[in-house]
Amino acid sequence: MTEVSDGAGGSREREAVLVVAGVADLALSGIGAAFRGVRGLLRRSDLAELAQDGQEEMKARGRLALQRYACVPEPHLELLARRVAARPGQGDA
Repeated sequence: MTEVSDGAGGSREREAVLVVAGVADLALSGIGAAFRGVRGLLRRSDLAELAQDGQEEMKARGRLALQRYACVPEPHLELLARRVAARPGQGDA
């Protein structure tokens, strides 16, 4: 393929077209791979079990995310120890 350039502007336009075509090709190959993956997933005989495992994993991830970002309550044993120490006459042995 010969490259015909009619000045600096033509070369830049050609480069832009090539970049857009490359991005489009990359997107189409990604979509094709996704469809192949879905097709392979639908052929599985253990699809219900796989979906159940996925749901359990999402629940576990949700619990971890909530623990990481939510307000953490005071530890249970420390709370009990403070209550015992706050009772009159119990703190002095």
